[in-house]
Amino acid sequence: MSELVLSCVDAGVQIIRMNRPDKKNALIGEMYTAMAEAVTRAEADSEVGVILLVGSDADFSAGNDLGDFLTWESLTGSVAERFIHTVAQAKKPVVAAVRGSAIGIGITILPHCDLVYAVAGTKFVTPFVNLGIVPEAGSSMTLPALAGHRRAAAMLMLAEPFDTDTALAIGLINAVVPSEELEPTAMAAARKLAAKPRDTLLKVKALMKRPPEPMMDRLAYEARVFDECLKRPELKEAVAAFQEKRPPDFSKCR
Repeated sequence: MSELVLSCVDAGVQIIRMNRPDKKNALIGEMYTAMAEAVTRAEADSEVGVILLVGSDADFSAGNDLGDFLTWESLTGSVAERFIHTVAQAKKPVVAAVRGSAIGIGITILPHCDLVYAVAGTKFVTPFVNLGIVPEAGSSMTLPALAGHRRAAAMLMLAEPFDTDTALAIGLINAVVPSEELEPTAMAAARKLAAKPRDTLLKVKALMKRPPEPMMDRLAYEARVFDECLKRPELKEAVAAFQEKRPPDFSKCR
């Protein structure tokens, strides 16, 4: 594991922290590799229920380190693409805690997260066109889907910065929180998710990530997944806990 990315497990939460504060957590190849490996480990670890992405000190990420970026020959097959794919395809919930700068990949990775919390004053920028490149991480689709074409055009074509009020209004983030409460808030949400019935949570995320389909097809597919859940021990534990007036313990259902 790179010293530029710190990773640990806390109460079922895999915390992945970008740790290059002197460069505002601008990303270089070894950081992409370390983060992709951490996400992959988290996906395979039965003790991990949720992945939490955070930055160090004052920033989430200033995007790609431009000096390192100039050495790239291709995004296709790169360690950056591997990281994007691991987050976009993660079966387990991903939570992000954002402050300071969220630039380039620092913002385009956020639509692939399930919950995002940010500090007021965070600066969101998609500077791709100003660098002579197009957006990545699927943001040419995810941002118009969130913000609508005209707002997304201002972000991606004019490269206009936007603030947490706009991020909240378009649904890019869940809430704006005070700086001192950012990581506690994100961690509390991650722990709540980690305490949920694991198999059910994965099924819910998988349903939400399915491509759009005719409503009757979705109803039929949901019913099949629902029927699977009826046979699982999580339902029995939830009902028993309700009847016994105690919190459910879904850890014994894994």
